[in-house]
Amino acid sequence: MRALPILILMSVALSGCVASKIVTAPFRAAGTVVETAVDATTQTQSEKEEDLGRKVLADRKRQRDLCLDEAQTKQERRNCKAAYEQDD
Repeated sequence: MRALPILILMSVALSGCVASKIVTAPFRAAGTVVETAVDATTQTQSEKEEDLGRKVLADRKRQRDLCLDEAQTKQERRNCKAAYEQDD
């Protein structure tokens, strides 16, 4: 008869352990999702510099294209090309 209460206590103790894992699992998963979302939305310094470099190059290309579009003579076109090739 004494074995029965011990078995009941052990099953309750073990079920509590399993239940706690089941209860905490969604919170752990949610924490992982939040961490992943934060990592996806943040940029490292090198990524910021790369984005800035791309923007600067795109702006320079637009300026060069505008200069070439506005050029009236061959000499003006040569001047535009020379001005933007010097910095490359």
